[in-house]
Amino acid sequence: MPFTQLTDISQEGLQLAIRELREEMFDTPECDYTIAKLLCHCGQFEAAERHIDDMLLKWGTSPEVVTLTEKAYADMATLSAAQHAESSTAANQAMKATSSVSVAVA
Repeated sequence: MPFTQLTDISQEGLQLAIRELREEMFDTPECDYTIAKLLCHCGQFEAAERHIDDMLLKWGTSPEVVTLTEKAYADMATLSAAQHAESSTAANQAMKATSSVSVAVA
């Protein structure tokens, strides 16, 4: 399944999605985890990391919260790596295309 980046979502749309999640899932560690994951999917890794840190401070260190926190950090690392890989691939393809055009023109 291809990685889909949601960086085009507007800030207002993201805040609306977060409000909807809070209404549907209430104020729980699982809700905070889901919000952090959404932030990651939108390319907002710093905001996601702050949200994960706040989640740990808010809910304490129960086994459930620690597990969700670890899972959130792992998800964030995976999504960040995938985004960087896609960016590198796109940049390499653009450079190759530019090189091909330069060679063809010469």
